Formats: sequence, structure tokens, C-alpha cells
Amino acid sequence: MSNYLFTSQRLGFRNWNDSDIENMAAVNNDPDVMEFFPALVTRDQTADFITRMQTMFAEKKYCYFAVDELASGNFCGFIGLCDQNYEASFTPCTDIGWRLDKKYWNKGYATEGAKRCLDYGFRDIQLSNIKATSTLINVKSIRIMQKLGMKQQLFFNHPRLKGNTRLEPCVLYEIGSHEFISE
Repeated sequence: MSNYLFTSQRLGFRNWNDSDIENMAAVNNDPDVMEFFPALVTRDQTADFITRMQTMFAEKKYCYFAVDELASGNFCGFIGLCDQNYEASFTPCTDIGWRLDKKYWNKGYATEGAKRCLDYGFRDIQLSNIKATSTLINVKSIRIMQKLGMKQQLFFNHPRLKGNTRLEPCVLYEIGSHEFISE
């Protein structure tokens, strides 16, 4: 456990290693995983993402963390917190997000991991509010936000998805530190 910043019951959360590039690139190249994104993510884009997460972690002590399954030690994807600054009425903000290899879907990992990251964000980092966004058609992610106790705030057209009629309509959820109940 020494390489994990923290754990949940079944998951370990850590900063990224360069050795994670290939595993995350495979997740980013799965059409099922990327169903609610405008395109697959290349290996070079994945490497740039990991560098950004390493930098954010060094500066803020949070990022979209690399996540491993504790029982197997296998890489699952990411769950964590990230600063967002695209043009919207609620930015800049810190959001919570997740992207897991589909072999780890339907096991409750995203909910379990996100709950643990909320706890870390509120308790350890002392954030007062955490947001989450989703395309309206991604009902699985919206369901996770609801399970976390997050409340729907508003609908918006995501500026980074402008013109994509399938993905541009989005919803914002949020939760404050005073509303979060850790287990």
C-alpha cells in the first residue's frame, strides 16, 4: 500500500507513472469507454494528459488519480479531482471524474472510488465544493453523481463540444463539504 496516496475498500489511488501511458491509452482507445466523448484519445494525447495530471498533483495534491484494483494490483483507469477552467458560468471549479476500463464496469468501482475522492477532497484538501458534469445522454455517469449525493444544478451546452448535437447538451451536479457524508 505504500505507493498509494489513499485507498478505498477495493481500490488504490496514486499519482501517475510513465509506465501507465500504455494502459491508459488502451482505455482511451476503447469505443465503448469513449462512447460519450467526441473522439478516441491517442497515445500522445494520453501521455500529455498524464503529464498534466502529474503537474496538477505536484501543485495541488490532487488530480484524476491513477487507480488500481487492490486485490489484483491491476490498473483500472482514473478517478479523481481536476481543475476545470473552460468558459462556463460555474468555472473555474474543481470537478470529480472517472474513466475505467470496461472490465471494471458494473462492480461499483466508480461510485466507491468517487466517494473516496470526495472524502479526500473535502477532508484532506479542504475544498468547499466539488462539481461534476456529464452529457445528458450518459445516464450511467449521472446515476453515479446522484449516488454520491450530488445535486443537479443546471443544464448547459458544453463549450468544448460546440456543434456536436449528440454530446453538447450537458448537466452540472455539485456537492458542498457540508452536504457530504463519508462512510
